[in-house]
Amino acid sequence: MIDLNTPNSLPPLNGALLIHKHAGITSFGIIEQLQHQLRNTYQLKRRDLPKIGHGGTLDPFATGLLVVCVGRAVKLAQYFLGSTKTYEGSFRFGETTVPGDPTAPVSETSTVFPEGLTQLKELARRMTLQPYLQIPPMHSAKKKDGKPLYELARAGLEVEREPKLCSLYEFDILGYEKPFATFHIKCSSGTYIRSLAQDYARMLGSVALVETLSRSGSGTFRLNPDALRVEEIQKAMDAGQRWDELPCWIPFDRLLEGYPQIEATPEEAEALLHGRQNVLFNIIRRAPQREPEGNQMIEASFLSIYCRNRLVAIVRKSPEQGWSLDRVFA
Repeated sequence: MIDLNTPNSLPPLNGALLIHKHAGITSFGIIEQLQHQLRNTYQLKRRDLPKIGHGGTLDPFATGLLVVCVGRAVKLAQYFLGSTKTYEGSFRFGETTVPGDPTAPVSETSTVFPEGLTQLKELARRMTLQPYLQIPPMHSAKKKDGKPLYELARAGLEVEREPKLCSLYEFDILGYEKPFATFHIKCSSGTYIRSLAQDYARMLGSVALVETLSRSGSGTFRLNPDALRVEEIQKAMDAGQRWDELPCWIPFDRLLEGYPQIEATPEEAEALLHGRQNVLFNIIRRAPQREPEGNQMIEASFLSIYCRNRLVAIVRKSPEQGWSLDRVFA
């Protein structure tokens, strides 16, 4: 519990919060609200706050799961950023906007609509069977020459963007009632659902935008009842609860549960902590041979090494070097 009578009584916070994001706020806005909670509750200066970052941004109009890393866990954010994402939502056919969502004026219309659910399902099925080359939207955090594309878009500029190879592991149209189609998508990291909606509609001879979007999964994390809204966290803190006492909190050493991992001996762990990679061969040799589910290679490209339930290191596999130390946790 929080000692409300003792200033600066912030306990060490190393883990992640599973946030149920509401519409109308940026992912960074969520982080700012959480920082504000800590500053007010513990009477902290900004410099005394723990590091806070997210494991994959959500558009302002979107809702759903936002994984917020705190303290040492910020060092793990890069692994969550590269994990698969799962979404549910709806497309609106017959009109679109420049960003591909309902927050901007309609930029193009079409009188052509999908014939029916069977046609929509068949195209979605075909798109899951092959790599999907996608051009990132101008209204995105993707950078061009060091500048976010959305800043260039706000200045009225449109620049050439490099297409990115994406994978749709699951893409299903759940229902269709003109002009709306509800969907379920599981995709590789960095796939823009707004761009997918426009590309998908174009293949049908129409135009579309994403009417609603909710992220239900990020890597091994799911949007379940444990995920809390920011205001629910504030209410709990007002009642004296700490972040690490909340159901939405995942401790640092449990964050990589569900990802490939292996146990090291205390001697091997000590060697890794001193950067001695010569012990990796014996450790990796004991790793279980497991095929990545759904061809999700990003989640099989690293291996977490534990010793007595404590995360010791992360090793990464590359075609050139094989397995090598990527990060060590003292």
